[in-house]
Amino acid sequence: MTFDRHLPLDERILRIDHIQARRYSKLTGVALEIATEGILRHLRACDRMDVNPDTSAVREIIDDALNGRRVFAETTEHPRAA
Repeated sequence: MTFDRHLPLDERILRIDHIQARRYSKLTGVALEIATEGILRHLRACDRMDVNPDTSAVREIIDDALNGRRVFAETTEHPRAA
């Protein structure tokens, strides 16, 4: 399933959860960069596995970004490429 890949990231997050979309829209600077990268990786992984994006995963990504932590899954082929 492709979860609205043609939409901007803000809209994709809004379709996942409006609360997380509001939190994401308030991010700036490094926290915004970390959250964007993490959410994009999550959405790509969901597309590959043909599952819907998880609200709690998006919430954790935003929480980690606010705390300055980059947390990414690793694959055997490409470290940090989830």
